[in-house]
Amino acid sequence: MYNILVADDSALMRKLMCDIINSVQNFSATDVCADGETAFKHLSEGKYDAVTLNMLMPRASGKEILQRMKRDGNRTPVIAISVGDDKLSQTAFGLGAADFIVRPFRLSAGDRPSFEKKLSHALHYAVGDGKVTGRSYQGAGSSGAGNSRPAQRRQTVAPSRDILTSKAFKQQPAKPLSSHGSGSTHVSAPSSGYTGKYSLVAIASSTGGPQALHTLIPMFPRNIGVPVVIVQHMPKGFTASLAERIDAKSKLTVKEAEEGEVLKKNCVYIAPGGRHLQIVNNPSGQLACRIYDDPPVNNLRPCADVMYESLKKVKCDHIICTVLTGMGADGSAGIKSLRQVKDLYVITQSEDTCVVYGMPKAADQAGLSNESQPITQISSAITKKLGV
Repeated sequence: MYNILVADDSALMRKLMCDIINSVQNFSATDVCADGETAFKHLSEGKYDAVTLNMLMPRASGKEILQRMKRDGNRTPVIAISVGDDKLSQTAFGLGAADFIVRPFRLSAGDRPSFEKKLSHALHYAVGDGKVTGRSYQGAGSSGAGNSRPAQRRQTVAPSRDILTSKAFKQQPAKPLSSHGSGSTHVSAPSSGYTGKYSLVAIASSTGGPQALHTLIPMFPRNIGVPVVIVQHMPKGFTASLAERIDAKSKLTVKEAEEGEVLKKNCVYIAPGGRHLQIVNNPSGQLACRIYDDPPVNNLRPCADVMYESLKKVKCDHIICTVLTGMGADGSAGIKSLRQVKDLYVITQSEDTCVVYGMPKAADQAGLSNESQPITQISSAITKKLGV
């Protein structure tokens, strides 16, 4: 039985959370608390498998509690909960939260089924027992006390075609390469398992992106034969820890991108929070990172459009672009422009698995998407195109 601490200053929400948690098989709402100081005291005892933490509580906020836990090395998985603040979600993930759930300001009867599903998903993910949204996972979850995340990495069992979302687009042929293409790629030679033509995977994500990346990246096999670059909208100081946490459970190397760094196959590079990322050719012709601090573009820094625009000039003609959950339309203009000179294959995250169906919707409606897939199927779609 997994022991869960419920921390919320609303008596009604504590009762509702306990009812939901106790209805999930193998989970028990063991204790409750109504303020941050009490929550931290309970967590310091190290007897919980996870905690649901309201980010806005008296005496100590969720942010303060996460900061203290990080300082003390307390690895109890935290499911952060708020009424919908994008900055709070970025803060929570930056400080090590396992998941973030947005709940309506007033949780009506009509909202409850969706919230129950999200909470159940988050609970299973946090403790690592693998029973996520009906799909079968292999993982090691600890039953009983303890504040360490399971060490074993989860690997998905490939689902059958009939569980793919009904909203998925039928695959369309990618547009042919323009005569303006800029020559052969200088990316490191692909692995022996690589048989496709694509040389780079470029991902854009925003609101809900950390959760999506935590799901997507660990599902890649060890040898995909190409580098992966990611623009995740986050403020300065949070992306290094995000990369570190994803790296800990991934087969690929995941890191925060550095100025001048040469892109290597089987490595994932996340744009530093609060800074722009461009991909350029260095003097040796290799793909490399350019990190800089120019003003925000469309109020965004980093900005996915900036990253995609930079790819127009590099020696890399075949690129897989992926647009994940996020508010707004970042990525669409860059992909549209990039497609004029490069051979692209574009995959968007399906609406039903997005926290915010903004960025993928913009790409879908602009006719840029070759296919739309649930977050749990995007890695398979990418590796299929890579020929791995």
